[in-house]
Amino acid sequence: MARYNSDQNKVVFLHESGTYAAASGTGVWPGYVTDNTIEENEGYVQLRYQGTASRNVGAHVPGPIDNTGTLNYHPQDFRLLAFALGSCVDAGSPSPYTHVISEVNSGVGNAFTSGTTAPFMSFTLEDSHTTGGTGQNFVRTAQGCMINTWTLNWNQGEVLTAEAQYVAQNVAYTSGATTAVTEDTTNRAYLWSDIKVHIPSGTVYPEVTEGNFAINNNIEPPHYCNGSKVIALPYPTNRDYSVEITMEPDSTRLKTLYDSYFKAGSEFNMMIEVAAITGSQDAFIILSGCKLNPMGNPSPIEGIDDSTVTIIPKSCSANINDLTFKYNPW
Repeated sequence: MARYNSDQNKVVFLHESGTYAAASGTGVWPGYVTDNTIEENEGYVQLRYQGTASRNVGAHVPGPIDNTGTLNYHPQDFRLLAFALGSCVDAGSPSPYTHVISEVNSGVGNAFTSGTTAPFMSFTLEDSHTTGGTGQNFVRTAQGCMINTWTLNWNQGEVLTAEAQYVAQNVAYTSGATTAVTEDTTNRAYLWSDIKVHIPSGTVYPEVTEGNFAINNNIEPPHYCNGSKVIALPYPTNRDYSVEITMEPDSTRLKTLYDSYFKAGSEFNMMIEVAAITGSQDAFIILSGCKLNPMGNPSPIEGIDDSTVTIIPKSCSANINDLTFKYNPW
């Protein structure tokens, strides 16, 4: 027997290509992973029925199997943003490489997996606890993962974090060897000082103290009558975006936010710029058709007044430059 220590844990990303839930290619470094939690539910149904002369459960019957997970990491690129939005065009050689990310709706098929019912790119995620000795590893592989929600978080003085919540079709277990992965040492982690919030694009709000940008695909995991207890191909329903920002705005910017965007209800475009190295490692997340609601402007007894705003965009796209060759499987 051996004990598992956290310094030996590893999370590896693998593309899926050709067939949904079938990994293809070698292991990919997903970023500086800080935590990954796979939530597995075997779905046992508790039956109670007459004739047992007991108040207790009479039988446990295998039910629908559901698998979800949450990956927390410090991003070095925006690969998982591409999986959250659904489409990416890779270009550029040699580095830096460009990645143009756009939304995919239900009527568009996936270029990398067969079938018109797969509008989203999928991936496999291997989570391993390793220790010395043969056959003593604890390795789980979440297959057929699709991003349900993806959130980018920033806070003054800190490294950026991202959270990806995913839905998986199945989780396979082995006690054998893990998939090898090479650390990304070319793209550095993004910092709070790399973030600029533009409202609208071109007008920077320099007093932002913290914020987040979130995508929710509201994925449905269907359990069809098809001879299997695991989910069939997941599908996204309505897509939601939100941006939440806390700032210490000056009088001019506070007036614009409150009077023009909040009270008057003017629709606007905005951009979140993340630039580690301008032109070589930067990202431009473009949000269109934005409405600001609600807005908070508390009056404290001391300190600097701050404001909090929630912005709801209609649509999103992103243009990325970095040292990652491809976000797509091929």
